[in-house]
Amino acid sequence: MYFYINRPPHRAFLIKPIYKLNTSKKVIALTFDDGPSDIRTPPLLDLLKRYGVKATFFVLGQHVEAYPEIAQRITDEGHLIGNHSYDHPKLYLKTPRFIRGQIERTDSLIRQAGAQEIKYVRPPYCVKMIILPIILKSMDKKLVTYSYDPMAQYNRDFNGVTVADQIIENASPGVIVCLHDGRQDHPEEFVKAVEKIIIALREMGYAFVTVDYTEGLQH
Repeated sequence: MYFYINRPPHRAFLIKPIYKLNTSKKVIALTFDDGPSDIRTPPLLDLLKRYGVKATFFVLGQHVEAYPEIAQRITDEGHLIGNHSYDHPKLYLKTPRFIRGQIERTDSLIRQAGAQEIKYVRPPYCVKMIILPIILKSMDKKLVTYSYDPMAQYNRDFNGVTVADQIIENASPGVIVCLHDGRQDHPEEFVKAVEKIIIALREMGYAFVTVDYTEGLQH
């Protein structure tokens, strides 16, 4: 049933989701959902700054509201910021007014954090049927899903090495990786995972980019 109402990451009703960058170059986009968090996001930003990595953050409006200075830091440090709804509801079977309200409210908060334009939306749980694509198209937004979502990150006992290994083993040119900085648990293990990913993939010849890396995107 879930597959029927949601479709896989590379498919959606009416519009084509960005699930992979259209390139043969060895680049990968790290994306982070559900933030900003006062637990995971600051040390993550410290790490990204230390390694000179730019990432994409799909933020929740309620968390931007709670931690505006962290959201401001995301934009100030040159990361791409996208919309992940206001409070993470499943948007399936919601009314157009509700969906538009979730996006517009969060857009307004993101602008207050310094972003000039918010083009990219990743819906909660990546649930994208049926009305959401129509709304996004009418708002001239781009729907972003992912190429790889490591299942180990959802384990109750978060193991940074395991999460990193899953991503490293599934790396290929143009992959969009889905991670979560909005959680409140295991910040040290989380940062350890991201650091291992950066080091290992750079040794493999990869560079890190944001989801707006190209205008022509593989759908």
